[in-house]
Amino acid sequence: MLARIVKDLVVTFTLCLGERVLERFLFPGLHRAAGRVVAADPTRVDDMATLIAEAFGLLALVWVFVGSLYAIGVLIRRPLRPMVPTLVALLVLVLVFANALAQWSSMPTPPAPS
Repeated sequence: MLARIVKDLVVTFTLCLGERVLERFLFPGLHRAAGRVVAADPTRVDDMATLIAEAFGLLALVWVFVGSLYAIGVLIRRPLRPMVPTLVALLVLVLVFANALAQWSSMPTPPAPS
């Protein structure tokens, strides 16, 4: 059981890190928006440490749901199917990505250079 949880942690962290990288690649400038700056120091917004910290925060959000599913599985004595944690993580990450898309599409566009 412990090996399966560790495997699920690694897979979901990889998915979370991939979502953060994809978001920064597809939506340039979104991570610098006023409401989305995670770093205490605004000059560190583009650091790799900030990206990994955002991925760990997203991992914590995902594991609130996955951990509760594991707890329910232990209480009713039925193990989770192997793909359930990955599917739950993908569902949460798709919702987070859709939120990023909505925020990016509603950002004001900078004026065109003259």
